[in-house]
Amino acid sequence: MGKLAFGELELLIVKAIRTLGRATVRDIYQNLGNEGSYTTVMTVMSRMADKGELVREKEGKQYVYWVGSSNDSPSKNILQRIQDKIFGGKSTAMVSYLLESDEAISDQELAEIEQLIQKRRAEKKHG
Repeated sequence: MGKLAFGELELLIVKAIRTLGRATVRDIYQNLGNEGSYTTVMTVMSRMADKGELVREKEGKQYVYWVGSSNDSPSKNILQRIQDKIFGGKSTAMVSYLLESDEAISDQELAEIEQLIQKRRAEKKHG
């Protein structure tokens, strides 16, 4: 796993929990390849539960975590924090960074992005 960028471990945890459904820290740690620190994974999952990004319940000596059914997804919450902390809360700065990254964006992906923008505009106009 190595040193992860801001929010990266949280996103990996959410992805693993979505795949597993309900999971313990050990389940997630093993899903992430047993690399890095078990205690780091445990601390991050506990903090995510404290922030409402995950739900947890004590079962025996351990907690079981899952993604709650609220409309605010953990991924969205994490990305919002990244947007706030790194891009000063500005969506345009974050999108610009993604579009200007070294990763090549295909014409198909650009077309999909344009469709999403058009859809969002229509929603705002009618809603």
